[in-house]
Amino acid sequence: MPSRYEKLPQELLFPRVGHRRRIFLAGKGGVGKTTVACTAALFLAGQGVRTLLVTTDPAAHTGQLFGVPVTSSPTRYEDSDLWLARIDPKAAFADYKKSVLASLAGQFDAAGTLARVSEELNSPCTEEVAVFQEFLDYLLQDEFAVTVFDTAPTGHTIRLLQLSFGHEADLERKAAYTAETAALDGVQLRRMQAAIATLQDPVETGLFFVTLPEATPIAEMERAMVDLSRTRISTQAIVVNQVLPPEAQSSRLFGKRLAVQRDYIDALRERHPGIAMAIGALQDEEVIGRSRIQQFASQMMGLEVNEPR
Repeated sequence: MPSRYEKLPQELLFPRVGHRRRIFLAGKGGVGKTTVACTAALFLAGQGVRTLLVTTDPAAHTGQLFGVPVTSSPTRYEDSDLWLARIDPKAAFADYKKSVLASLAGQFDAAGTLARVSEELNSPCTEEVAVFQEFLDYLLQDEFAVTVFDTAPTGHTIRLLQLSFGHEADLERKAAYTAETAALDGVQLRRMQAAIATLQDPVETGLFFVTLPEATPIAEMERAMVDLSRTRISTQAIVVNQVLPPEAQSSRLFGKRLAVQRDYIDALRERHPGIAMAIGALQDEEVIGRSRIQQFASQMMGLEVNEPR
């Protein structure tokens, strides 16, 4: 392994001319997805790219890293080209329920009918649909050049991405009972098809997995990579995080640990030769606050922070 660890290639970060870019950070809980997502987003914003960082993780640690509140409405971070937002399941559910009832109010005059619908909407399934709809809003928006998604742990991420495909199939099978319903289903179907086309386009969407140089997170990552490849969402990069720095090899204890980590990284390279790989070195302090995130970005990304392109 070289003394300078590999960085994320800039061509996987920046949008191509005439395109927008969506970057998903996925992986097992605790591997540092949020840190890498914040780092990538702040780095891009530092290059003058209008960037939105969205967290779909209920834990929502982005606010802790940046030291500011993160709400369901995109908010500019200090004086940068970075905006921060989170998908709040409770807020998304409330907004979705309100919009559904408002759309039905003109069709059903009986208050009892609306009350029954309101009660039926109070279910975990409705909350999942509401979160998914808000996710689609961010996926398909055209206000930002790059949208970085800090996702929840692996299983939730797969469910979120694959919902597009399941929902499209449901809409195609669904029988339209009225002209109005058919029109609404047609709009939603086109929205699903646009989402799927975006997710499957490697120019528009980049899926990056974050892992640790350990057996369990690597195994979980590789299972998820296979699952998503079946829907033609391919992994473009692997970030191996919290790797001991090269100078650790001179230590009796940490030198052995670094050798084990290198074996895992070498095996990953052999199994996935067509996927870019970057190394995130273990930091001596927590990556919290703008200056620490920028410092980590200078190690992780393909350009120095604020270096002219």
